[in-house]
Amino acid sequence: MPHTPQWIYIVFLTFSTIVMIFLFRHDWNRLAKLYRTKEAPPQNFSRMQSGSVGLVHYKGTLNVGITPQGIYLSIFPLFGLGLPPLLIPWSAIRKIEPANQLFIERFRLYLSSPKVKLILSKDILEPAKEFLATQGFEWI
Repeated sequence: MPHTPQWIYIVFLTFSTIVMIFLFRHDWNRLAKLYRTKEAPPQNFSRMQSGSVGLVHYKGTLNVGITPQGIYLSIFPLFGLGLPPLLIPWSAIRKIEPANQLFIERFRLYLSSPKVKLILSKDILEPAKEFLATQGFEWI
């Protein structure tokens, strides 16, 4: 059986890494074009949470805060790869629906622009109840 040259493995790994970084950053960068913030994290900032932004699930690396202006999101610095913090206004949410998984109550939030979905746990969103009510969402 012929021996495969090592450079083929290196090219494959390099290409795979580039594709993964692009996918990891794509939806976050789309959101950053509209919702990038330089504000400090809010007082009720929950670190190392799990949730999804677009197609990427952040397991224990997502930081979430609730403010009167919207949802503050950032990624644990070691895994953030330069992705900026976001402050997504309440008015950007067009629809909310349950997205439960086994014993975890979660909600899927559909954004109007860009069309990206967030999935966050009910516990994290509990402080947002009053802000979402002003947008017409009675969900908890």
